[in-house]
Amino acid sequence: MKKRRRIRSTDQALERLTRLLGELETLVDVVIVEGPRDIEALRKLGFRGVISLFSQVGVPDADFIDTTSREHESVVILTDFDEEGRKIDLVLSEGFERRGLRVEKGMRHEMGRIMAAIGVYAIESLDNIQELSKAEERDNNLARLS
Repeated sequence: MKKRRRIRSTDQALERLTRLLGELETLVDVVIVEGPRDIEALRKLGFRGVISLFSQVGVPDADFIDTTSREHESVVILTDFDEEGRKIDLVLSEGFERRGLRVEKGMRHEMGRIMAAIGVYAIESLDNIQELSKAEERDNNLARLS
């Protein structure tokens, strides 16, 4: 088993998230998110793959699961890492798997691990990680000069 190095900075987290999102582009057909700000955050980090919005008004869960299962073969569910996001992940995962869609759970787990290391639990909060990384770097440079 590959040993994971501890994430020690926002810059390291940003690098790992960017690499992980690059892998997702070729590993799965579609990434499922909760809201439009989640899409913006992933795009800001350079993700160019297909993103599907789960929380579409008026679309029952079963219809979303059926449509996604017909159109795709593999998915990663990137709902938030809070109680509601975990519930959505469970419902969607079970529904997709019953219909034969491959759900990539390892990538969700790794994304959550990286995000937790920097205290971020909502996908939409990743939209400012680049700014946080730059601010952290500035603070570190100032501390070295002191």
